[in-house]
Amino acid sequence: MRRLKTYIGGIPQMPPSYNIRDLPFNIEGPETVLTKEQHGLFRVDSASSSSHSSTHPSTTFRGKRILILGFCICLAIILLTVGLCIEIFVTHEYIHRGLDIITAAPLGSILAIVHALSVLLILALPFVMGLHGYRLAWAWLVASADSGHNRPTPFQLGIIMNILHGANFSALWAGIKYMYGIFSQKRSSYKPSILRRALFVLGFGLGIAYSFVVLDIALDISSTTLAFSQLDDYTGTWPELSRQLNYSMCATTEGAVANGINLCGLEVAGSNPFSASLPEALSTLSNNSASNAVAFGNDGTAFIVPASIPQDVAYYGTSYGVLSQCQSVTDQCIGSGSIQTLNLSCPASVSFNAAFNATTNSYPFGILDNSGDQYTTPYMVDTNPFNFGAVVSSEAYTSSADTFVGNTGFFAYGDAGTSYNVLTCSVTVRSVGYTYFNQTFTIDALSTAAVTNLDITRGIAAMTATEYLSIRVPAAVDGAGLTGEPYIAAFARELSRELIAFTASAYEPALPGELQSVTQVLGARLPLVLLVLILIWIVVYCGLILFLTISAILASNASPYTLLARNRLAEPLTAVHTAYGRAEPHRTWEQSNQRLFSVETGLDRLSVGPTTSNAGGLAFGISRAVAAPLT
Repeated sequence: MRRLKTYIGGIPQMPPSYNIRDLPFNIEGPETVLTKEQHGLFRVDSASSSSHSSTHPSTTFRGKRILILGFCICLAIILLTVGLCIEIFVTHEYIHRGLDIITAAPLGSILAIVHALSVLLILALPFVMGLHGYRLAWAWLVASADSGHNRPTPFQLGIIMNILHGANFSALWAGIKYMYGIFSQKRSSYKPSILRRALFVLGFGLGIAYSFVVLDIALDISSTTLAFSQLDDYTGTWPELSRQLNYSMCATTEGAVANGINLCGLEVAGSNPFSASLPEALSTLSNNSASNAVAFGNDGTAFIVPASIPQDVAYYGTSYGVLSQCQSVTDQCIGSGSIQTLNLSCPASVSFNAAFNATTNSYPFGILDNSGDQYTTPYMVDTNPFNFGAVVSSEAYTSSADTFVGNTGFFAYGDAGTSYNVLTCSVTVRSVGYTYFNQTFTIDALSTAAVTNLDITRGIAAMTATEYLSIRVPAAVDGAGLTGEPYIAAFARELSRELIAFTASAYEPALPGELQSVTQVLGARLPLVLLVLILIWIVVYCGLILFLTISAILASNASPYTLLARNRLAEPLTAVHTAYGRAEPHRTWEQSNQRLFSVETGLDRLSVGPTTSNAGGLAFGISRAVAAPLT
């Protein structure tokens, strides 16, 4: 006959428990004969009749699942991060501009990957805390073996279990409230370090995960879509976008006007020496040519380009150009005489004879020889670069008598309304290599140099003899310097433009060195700072996982009890088993939660209400009726 025996809270009255170092690795039943080894916490006790002694030797590596878990979490995060980098920097073109990254990648795909990362970091946090459970379990085991202070009270154990199992702000807040006695009286002044460690790792992990969400939101707000020019290989027949000398025009010296110099037909003997070259020159200057136009490179060089460039191409081209660098020397020159025939005298250091020429009834405006006088036959110039001098008069720069007009270089001599500017320039004829992209011409410094063939330089110099140059250049920049671009810079740019444009008829189309098609796509502008912060957050999060994984592996291999202790610490099911499950010692060694429980019957149902304790007192609690043999 059997009678029912009731336990308060599901925990029977038991004799004092042994220290963990005194417990065997496995207890199958009373028939097991144990031979305990020294330091049982760190070594496996051998049992002559225990099958576990062979399956759990002390040299067994117990961290396989831990290693797989940590590796899978890090791998998922790293794969998404690498995918984000590939999407921005590899699959699509990108440029770095200031504090932004401009990429051809669609903004939607970029934000989707970052959203996935933020969700993954939050979802992975319970698993990360699970890894931390091994380290805490090992610390608890060590303290238990040495009767140390790092052992939690039942209430503290519940908080730790809540932290490891919940891994959320609710669990963190509950732990903080207990640690610091917020809103309630402190339950205990003793706080074990494993409780502090659990709170710290949870707070650190939540801080990283949810601050990453803040970075995600900030990236959503600050990123914008914009048109991006994407380069691809050009298909089809290449257009002739470069410019080269017309070698058929330059094959003979038929166009030479003196001394056998070949001017490629730019100037010919006769009453109208520029009749063949001026039409194309003036059409190019006025942007009415069907073949040629003048473009400026990023360094100020003016060079010949096609009159029409397709919108959807980028290319590397070659041409000839002119670069002028000018300065005003008005402040060094003295003016005398009447306003109508003002005599300008400049010192020898200026190397420019700026005096009025009564024969031509004009001031000098052209290439200078070594004495500072203007060439009468400019095609005889024998240097590159060569010097250029100009005296410019204008009524746009009005000022008081004998004063300068701002910093324009113009000086008002006497009381007349006309001001004068004396300029000297260094002009270089260049062979130009350049890149065209998005309506911008960029000079290639490695392939751009001064022309060594003097015949090319002399062809350009010959065009300075036209009467148009001295009229067009000053007229084109009249008024410059009063606002906007300084007069000297404007004069130099216009001089370069007109010198090279006057030679437009000497060039013919040629194939470019490289050619790509440009496709306008809808890309994204991304803040570089946020991208760097996102990368830092990922590295820190993966570093935390790596640290906890290594710690968990070391803890699990330090003792065979670590896996069991961690399972009891991190799983609420084990707490229920401990309180109310059937006391079957051989099941306590199982690492699977389901195997901890026996087959349950109607006798295992729980009841709540007043009950009698073993000591005979009346108590209120949860109880379970257990069938036990009569004694």
